[in-house]
Amino acid sequence: MKELSKISVFTGILILVSYCLMEVLNFSFVHPAIYQIIGFLWFLYTSIHFTYLLVAKNPNIDSAILPLVGLGLRFVVTLFTLMVWLMKHPENSKLFVLNFMVIYFVYVVFEITALLSNLRRNSSQDQNT
Repeated sequence: MKELSKISVFTGILILVSYCLMEVLNFSFVHPAIYQIIGFLWFLYTSIHFTYLLVAKNPNIDSAILPLVGLGLRFVVTLFTLMVWLMKHPENSKLFVLNFMVIYFVYVVFEITALLSNLRRNSSQDQNT
């Protein structure tokens, strides 16, 4: 649950930054659907994380590969969602894709840094035993 609180706080910071960029500084490179993008990626992250927690309890499944499977699944779902959005809303498509990819990669970097810190902690525990 600690990871979910971290991603929720991180999402709140992203919403605050995007609000400041749109409303306070009036930057034109922020798409009006930025909040939907952030909400979708937060929902996707949390749903895959809950699925990971359920599947990791199964002793027959190698839990070391699960984070990579989650990362790949998140990428495929994101690409599919991006294609569907662009078919339904073709206006400002370049700006939308740019904003979507920037936010997606920010989430990926956040996830990888959280994942690597967990791996480092587990690795140091294994070396001490």
